[in-house]
Amino acid sequence: MAAQTVKKKVVKVAPPPRAAAPLPEGLTAVRDALGALGFAVQADAESGLAFMFEGGQYYVPAQGDDAGFYHLLFPNFWPLESDEEYGQALFACDAVNREAKLVKLHTVDGDVWAGVEALHAQPQEFVAALPRYLSFVQEAVRAFRDVMLAAQEAGDPPDPQPEPVA
Repeated sequence: MAAQTVKKKVVKVAPPPRAAAPLPEGLTAVRDALGALGFAVQADAESGLAFMFEGGQYYVPAQGDDAGFYHLLFPNFWPLESDEEYGQALFACDAVNREAKLVKLHTVDGDVWAGVEALHAQPQEFVAALPRYLSFVQEAVRAFRDVMLAAQEAGDPPDPQPEPVA
């Protein structure tokens, strides 16, 4: 009698989904408050919060164990496409940083970012100040763009004294 081979059906089972890490308490309060203001907020325990405002993607990164520290970021608003443009951007960042309230501009991996760092005792205080922070960021970004465009038109380094930012 000939031996018969038995084929076994192999069923692959996906591992159970990992439970998402909970947001830190402060970020949960910020997410909820932003949602109450009408923002569509994406939340991730590792990276923080993301939301759209005036056509731009803003972030409130998770800060680990510093519950009173808040960082509002507006990344990648100006791509740097050459070494010359990178040099111009450094001058423009420096010029705007001297004049802008709370906002600091800096370069990261070939792009220019804007950020506001603030200390608040309660998440609700950060959310209450957020409209003002967003306004400051937008003003600084406009000032940066003005300096960069003027420098590119002139073919010179940016003017070290931009118009004061409100």
